[in-house]
Amino acid sequence: MRLVAVLDFGDLCAGDPATDLAAAWMVFDAEGRRRFRRRIESLRATDAADWARARGWAILMGTAIVDAIGVEGPIGRVGAHALVEVLGV
Repeated sequence: MRLVAVLDFGDLCAGDPATDLAAAWMVFDAEGRRRFRRRIESLRATDAADWARARGWAILMGTAIVDAIGVEGPIGRVGAHALVEVLGV
């Protein structure tokens, strides 16, 4: 038997609008998130599943950032902010 292919699942979710919608938690506070969502929904259709996945992406990205670099510096603060916004702490 020999290796005939390699599957890279790294970008499996590329193109999922929820990855972009995760900015709602990574960038904005509650009021900004409401405004962002209203604007997005005025431009294209979204549904509850899109927003649920987006929240999950924000948790994933926030924890990955905090785990990798901590909460210091501009990127670390983005990760920490995302977790605070998603978890409501």
